[in-house]
Amino acid sequence: MELRATRELRRSEQLDKILGKKEEASDTSAKARTPQPQEPADKFTLSRQALAFVDEQQRKLWDAAQERGQGQAKQNQISGMLDAMETQKNELDSMSKKLKMMNKCQKIAAAIMRGDRVPPEDLQYLMLHDKEGYKMALAMRRPKKDPKEMKSVLDEEDKNGGSTEETGDGGETPSVSAPEASSGGGGASASAE
Repeated sequence: MELRATRELRRSEQLDKILGKKEEASDTSAKARTPQPQEPADKFTLSRQALAFVDEQQRKLWDAAQERGQGQAKQNQISGMLDAMETQKNELDSMSKKLKMMNKCQKIAAAIMRGDRVPPEDLQYLMLHDKEGYKMALAMRRPKKDPKEMKSVLDEEDKNGGSTEETGDGGETPSVSAPEASSGGGGASASAE
């Protein structure tokens, strides 16, 4: 299909007439020498107004596609920001849980170092979550004549989680009671309960 503006069509018609007259004279000899290509059968002509209208429609479609693309880009940017915020929230939650766990471990270790009696589940919790702190607390323990019986620092979920971990790691429970008995402070509380 061929698209031509009206002015261009007029010019080409004038050129065709001029060339047509010249070609008619030499047509008989030229046809015998080389075959000429045929003109395409479909022709479509547009006036300036129609061409301007088509260009305007094309520009509007292009702008609409660009706006959709920008809207999609903004949507992608917002989703990325929401994902990043969700990730940061998850990190903050895990750090908060770790901080609470370390705070409980620190309280348990401080009670052990003072020479007080700590419940066996607290001792197990300290050993599972802070092995170095457990070792340090036992090494720095000060013996007391009358050790104070400490209440558990753990929440119900820590105790339940500790009992789940305790049943899963059956080999660690005897190692907890052995140091208690050797130090003299924790073994009595384990047998009392």
